[in-house]
Parts: sequence; structure tokens; C-alpha cells
Amino acid sequence: MPQITFVQPDGSQRVLEAGDAATVMHVAIRHDVALLPAECGGQLACATCMVDLPADWAARLPPAGPDEHDMIEDRLGSVPEGRRLCCQIAVTAALDGLVLRIPPSQD
Repeated sequence: MPQITFVQPDGSQRVLEAGDAATVMHVAIRHDVALLPAECGGQLACATCMVDLPADWAARLPPAGPDEHDMIEDRLGSVPEGRRLCCQIAVTAALDGLVLRIPPSQD
């Protein structure tokens, strides 16, 4: 089971077991991770599950698809380096040790 670390804007961290979750967003929801409301439940319709990937992890994951990119850009006006929607990151064994930073706001 992969372990994923969620880092809050204040630097506090939670290391969580992914279990049988399909996406990183599901891991966050199951464990009530703060600042990730995921209002659409993973339907790629709200951009309220944004996270920041460190550069080394961003290079190891499949890139954001055009719909994910557009959703973030529509929400923010641009796509910050490493910014992803965690509903679009599938949980696999390769994610073990993933560290994600949660932005201070989903706006």
C-alpha cells in the first residue's frame, strides 16, 4: 500500500495509507484532509482538489490531460508549475512516498 504525505500550508504533515483508494483525492477525502473540499467528488468539474507536486514527482507521473489543465487555468487564470488536481492522479504502488503540498486556497 502506498503512503502519501499531504503537507498543509502551515507545514504540518499527514502521512496516509492509500489503501484501496482509486485516486489521491479519494485518499484525502477518506481521511478528512483539510483544504481539499473536492466538491465535485472527482468528476473533473470543480478544481477544488488542487495540490502541488515537487518537480521530481511531477516528472514521474503522467502529465495533466488537457481537461485537467483547462480546469486549473479556468479557476486560476494560469497553471502554476507542478499544480495538479488530485482527482486525476490514480493511486498505484509507484506513488509510495509521494509528497503533496496543499495550496493555502483552492482559488
